Amino acid sequence: HKWAAPVNTQEAMGDATRLACAAGEWHRKITILGSTGSIGTQSLDIIATCPKHFTVVGLAAGSNVELLVNQTVQFRPQIVAIRDASKLPELRSMLEQKLQGRPLPQVVGGEEGVSVCAAFGDSEIVVTGIVGVAGLLPTIAAIKEGKHIALANKETLVAGAPVILPLLEEHGVRVLPADSEHSAIF
Repeated sequence: HKWAAPVNTQEAMGDATRLACAAGEWHRKITILGSTGSIGTQSLDIIATCPKHFTVVGLAAGSNVELLVNQTVQFRPQIVAIRDASKLPELRSMLEQKLQGRPLPQVVGGEEGVSVCAAFGDSEIVVTGIVGVAGLLPTIAAIKEGKHIALANKETLVAGAPVILPLLEEHGVRVLPADSEHSAIF
């Protein structure tokens, strides 16, 4: 119908994001785990739409080096992590080429590197978009550093609730749903 608001279109999402970002002066420092996946790229789309409201502190990806490099060039995080540690040399090399003498972010790899990224610096919110139980340890690392969690990984709550819930209380951290499946339980 011509009077119905368009939903689930790129234009409608952009309009809604711009409207939300126009509401007042605020700023968030964010780390995105799973930056090359669906949740991560959508989060970065929002950040790109409202750059004055966000600083990207860290980005972590599984194995997509090319996209992670492009995200790093665009958003200038202080730290980047690649879960597939065998791709660490390729990541460093591509960053050096793309950044052409500009300072490199800290570059880490492996599962431990993703946890380091999650806990790094002064980010206030960590978007956890890593698939499966691989997101559990980085989420715990972020919580222990007092970072709020935008949760897009249901396994973290399903498998890790006995560990996660006490840590949330101990560190005064909030969990916010970052995916439609999670919104139903909050």
